[in-house]
Amino acid sequence: MDYWPYPPAEADRIDPFDSERTETQFILFGGHRPTSAFTDPALFDNPDLCQWIPMGYKILRRAQKVTILRHGDVVREWPVQYRDPRVDPVDPPAGETLYLDIWLRSVCGYRILTSPSAMTAPEDAYDYAEAIALGRAASRAEGRALVVYMFGAMDWH
Repeated sequence: MDYWPYPPAEADRIDPFDSERTETQFILFGGHRPTSAFTDPALFDNPDLCQWIPMGYKILRRAQKVTILRHGDVVREWPVQYRDPRVDPVDPPAGETLYLDIWLRSVCGYRILTSPSAMTAPEDAYDYAEAIALGRAASRAEGRALVVYMFGAMDWH
């Protein structure tokens, strides 16, 4: 199986490479393996999540679909909904020093998928332009690419 079998209801599972649906979509990554996409962010906090993504020595990451590309062209984009200033300081408050969580910052950011098992990242995982350029190149070679933004992570063991 390519994807973790989540969300629990098959009717709620969306192909991560689907570009037809316009609503914001999310994905969980158990290790490097993704779930199907889903539209309800409350599914991140399912108390029985370990039934679908078994605990083990892996990182569980929360992500949002950002861009779908086909043959080098952007076919759908969604604005990033969640940012954690400790991980991705978009607009730090004036005069305030933010504590950056280096571990979280290193496992989050933009990632590019061409299949459920093929994931890459730009050199600067927080550079959207670099992620799109890498996604364009990947989609030219593979026919499709998905850019996701990973905005949260936790140990999953």
